[in-house]
Amino acid sequence: MSMVIIDGIKDIVLHNGMVRIDCLSMGPHGETRPSGTLVIPGNITAPILQTIANALQELDKKLREHNETQAAVAQAKN
Repeated sequence: MSMVIIDGIKDIVLHNGMVRIDCLSMGPHGETRPSGTLVIPGNITAPILQTIANALQELDKKLREHNETQAAVAQAKN
């Protein structure tokens, strides 16, 4: 399995029923360069994006809870 690092998106197109997302990454000197293309069948793009959005919301919730717990622990020590 290959890994694609995504620091940005260059373009999103629908061609022949496939959604193609051209991804960018940052090079060692801050320049952007192509990092790969995500290819998703057009008919399942919406459910996939919704799954990603839901997962990110859950991750955000967990990070907020963690930060609140860390802040409470730090405050209790003072």
